[in-house]
Amino acid sequence: MASHEFRTPLSTILSSISLLSKYSTTEDQPKRDKHIDRIKSSVKSLTDILNEFLSLGRIEEGKVEVNPDSFDLIQFISNIIYEMNVLLKPGQHIQYTHVGSPITYSDSNLLKHVVINLLSNAIKFSPENSTITIESEIKNDNTQLKFSDKGIGIPTIDQVHLFERFFRATNVANIQGTGLGLHIVGRYIDLLNGTIQYTSELENGSTFTINYPSKIKTRFE
Repeated sequence: MASHEFRTPLSTILSSISLLSKYSTTEDQPKRDKHIDRIKSSVKSLTDILNEFLSLGRIEEGKVEVNPDSFDLIQFISNIIYEMNVLLKPGQHIQYTHVGSPITYSDSNLLKHVVINLLSNAIKFSPENSTITIESEIKNDNTQLKFSDKGIGIPTIDQVHLFERFFRATNVANIQGTGLGLHIVGRYIDLLNGTIQYTSELENGSTFTINYPSKIKTRFE
């Protein structure tokens, strides 16, 4: 599986580099830019795949440490959205709203991986000109994050296997992926003592809801 997943972006990079060498005039700049973008996208895909396999290895070996701290959730998610904007398809946009105090308490590194994975999936499996929504709420000692899209959805028969290692739904066979992302998300949520639920309807999108305990520590505790 690893070999197959690495082969596709590597082939794209090699072909684009080969074609770049043929565009030598100023007039060819748009063609150069197109292939440079393809190379950047493929490198990101390679990095994502590598990170997923490395994360899985660290989880299986029990080497993932949880280091919670307080941070501004609004700023945290806004920064991730800014980073992910480059992946949006034409006409896609991300709508984010928050309710309650902005301060949460958790491991921001693990949570960032969770948010990036769920947001990447929403972008990848949603059509052009669609809206992806993120809602967050901090109430008492609980933080809730909700990710909703209007994408291809998950077949009912596949939903029971969604967080298993290497599982891929039957309707995404032609879309690149390792089947590790949601498995890692589920394991990270467990490490954060949280829960993740989802609802999905074929061709009508999916919603993933995360809840985790997030007590704000003070110097007196």
